[in-house]
Amino acid sequence: MRNLLYVLQSPSEDELIHLQQYLPSVEELEISGFTDAELRAYDKFWDSVSVERTLLDDRYQKGREEGREEGINQRSLEIARNMLAKGMDASTVLEITGLSMEEIQ
Repeated sequence: MRNLLYVLQSPSEDELIHLQQYLPSVEELEISGFTDAELRAYDKFWDSVSVERTLLDDRYQKGREEGREEGINQRSLEIARNMLAKGMDASTVLEITGLSMEEIQ
C-alpha cells in the first residue's frame, strides 16, 4: 500500500502504466466497504451505464446501416443516370437498377 501511495503522489508515465494492474483490486476494496444502500446505488449506476452504452451502440449501428443504404442508393442513381445518358432504354435501366422513374429524375 505504501508503494501505491508513493506512486499516486508523484506518478510518471511508466509508474501509471504499472499501477493499472492494481486498479481492479483497489476498486474491489472500495466496493467491499459499501453499505447495502451504497451497493444498490453502485449497481444501479453501472446498470444505467450498460443500458446507455447499449443504446449508443444501437444508434451507431443504425446510423452506419442508414449511411450504407444511402450510399448504395446514390450509386444506383448515378449508374442509372449514366446509362440513360449513354442512350440506354429507360425501361431497361429501371429493370436493372430496381429504381423508379421518379427516383432517377
